[in-house]
Amino acid sequence: MKIFVIMDRNNPVSLDATLRLGETVPHPVEFYQQTSPDTLEKDNFLDIEWTYPQKGEVSEYEGMTLKGYAAKDVKKVFACLLSHARLWRECVKLDEEIMILEHDAIFTREFWPFEWEGGVLGLNDPRGATFNSFRYWQILNMEQGVQKAPYVAPKDVCPQGLAGNSAYIIKPFAAQELLDKLKEVGGWPNDAVMCNQFFPWLRVINPPYTALQHIGSTTTS
Repeated sequence: MKIFVIMDRNNPVSLDATLRLGETVPHPVEFYQQTSPDTLEKDNFLDIEWTYPQKGEVSEYEGMTLKGYAAKDVKKVFACLLSHARLWRECVKLDEEIMILEHDAIFTREFWPFEWEGGVLGLNDPRGATFNSFRYWQILNMEQGVQKAPYVAPKDVCPQGLAGNSAYIIKPFAAQELLDKLKEVGGWPNDAVMCNQFFPWLRVINPPYTALQHIGSTTTS
């Protein structure tokens, strides 16, 4: 399985976090230069516009309440989406499952590939990593192994899915469906478009394989 780490070679914080992550991965990784606000136009291979509400705005889509993403610069959120979308495209091209990691992930136990059913498998510990994370952790701990990504609030509250998108495995069919969904809805945060409300094949695993390094977000700052 190919493992890609989304990072920024021009950012010392990203480089340091990537090195710490690399020390915990027992397999070769490929460092993947992230999309930045400066490369948005070049990397926007889908030719989509940002459609998700911005900070302070609220809208609805198919019964979901969409609250503006808490970011000072929405271009950074758009860039983060395209970083993931470019790797979704790579997954389709390779026609094999891949692992996608953000630089602030870190492995907390040894990982070896295994068979699982679903389209995307979240590897991350939810605590401090997602909306209503304590409830997420409670539900996750009711079972061992691979399970459906839980809802931690009513389905109409907001898009819900993985415990953050800093570490997951994705299969080609799921990658293609995500790309198709982006063409339909436009630019959304990557962890919002990859939601249970759109896709029934989101899975998570307990115990988790990864956690966050808590280095501070380079997307929302």
